Amino acid sequence: MSSRKGRRLSAVAALGLGTLMCTVGPAQAVLAAPVADAYVVSADAIAGLVAVPPTPHSNFPGPPGPGTVTTLGIAVGPFASNALLTATTAGDVTAGTSSASATVDSLNVNLPIPTAISPTTLSVTGVNSTCTAPAAPGKATGSGVIASGTVTVDSLVPVTLQANAAPNTSVSVPGLGTIILNEQSTDANGVLTVNAVHLTLLPALNGLNLIIGHAQCGGAPPTQAVPMVNPQVGLSLGAMAIAGTAVVYRRRRNGTDTDGC
Repeated sequence: MSSRKGRRLSAVAALGLGTLMCTVGPAQAVLAAPVADAYVVSADAIAGLVAVPPTPHSNFPGPPGPGTVTTLGIAVGPFASNALLTATTAGDVTAGTSSASATVDSLNVNLPIPTAISPTTLSVTGVNSTCTAPAAPGKATGSGVIASGTVTVDSLVPVTLQANAAPNTSVSVPGLGTIILNEQSTDANGVLTVNAVHLTLLPALNGLNLIIGHAQCGGAPPTQAVPMVNPQVGLSLGAMAIAGTAVVYRRRRNGTDTDGC
């Protein structure tokens, strides 16, 4: 093959690639498969207390794995409860869907704040966080609510936490930090994260985090089989693509194509 003919074929191939790049826009970030995660409580190490990992923890596809995970009562770190803590996740790779939930009827959080004379407590009831993701990326919906809640800092007048709060309701607690109720955020892959209660301590208290009622989910394109293309249709489309590339090449040679697309 002559070098001139080789250069010509290379130019045609490059134009064909350029045509495809003109017609196909940049792809958005999407998940390869649906995901889900749920737990009832977690906390950084607070004032000498050990950190509390996600408890109980369910995750799709895992680890530890999907399904319903329960813990009857808890007395670890700052958390105390005699109620049933439940975390559930599920997903369907074929359909591209997922779901998550985290619930507990009542929970007390005892925070040993060094500057406080009396114990600092956070009490909530009726914690229920849910998340549901369809196959369409970025379309997940959910909520994280409580039936009631109070925060008492150093025997001061309790701060009441709103029931069924709107998404991302912020509550400033003097001497303690900030609480976000029904915290919701969506990442670049369309994964929705919901926290019923998210406490961030003041910088003077190391700015540590405590979460109650966590549900997270994200959908993905279904993995159903792609239908076979009729061979005659495929040949026709291929011929059209080649013809279109040849036209662009001739226009380039004649100097009549100026925009490239």
